[in-house]
Amino acid sequence: MNKRHFTWCMLMLVLLGNGPSAQKAAAVANEKTSAREQAPRFSSVQGTVDLAGIALRKGDAQESVMRELSKRYELQRLRSADGEEDSWLISEKEQTDNYIGVVSFASGKVRRVARFRKWTQDDDSVELAQRLCDLLDKLITERGHQANIEVRSTDGTVSVRGVELVFGDKRVSFNIIRRNGAEGEQKEVHLDEVVQ
Repeated sequence: MNKRHFTWCMLMLVLLGNGPSAQKAAAVANEKTSAREQAPRFSSVQGTVDLAGIALRKGDAQESVMRELSKRYELQRLRSADGEEDSWLISEKEQTDNYIGVVSFASGKVRRVARFRKWTQDDDSVELAQRLCDLLDKLITERGHQANIEVRSTDGTVSVRGVELVFGDKRVSFNIIRRNGAEGEQKEVHLDEVVQ
């Protein structure tokens, strides 16, 4: 998977994480979701990623970050494809296969930090992620890198929680649909390419 695929996949994973902060950061209101506040077009706020009480941000000193992380987590050094990056896989100390995230450094400072919202290796999830990456790659090739992000949520007999990446009149739509009926709750996930 190349860097562009990885970046888009990580973006989707973060956006689909449970919690209002991910939704507020990415929400751009449209006519159908007027209840949401409109987010700023570009944020000047320095973001942080919280790992069990450790707030990490770009530019933090490597020495203090590594010291704090090593108190709570197992750290495994990773090598990038080009070998230029100082990156560390973060996992639980007791369950080292329970991955929490990755932190990367350059010139002694945090360059990038990612918290894994969901880590899975089951075939259906891997196929869904691959299809998402393929679809995003196709739309980026067709339409360029500029996209708006729309987040929506509806409740009722049929509840939908979704996110769309909007490339002009084309969209990547990713939705979690729950239906409450006589047979109980049914859940499904949709990944769609849409022209609207």
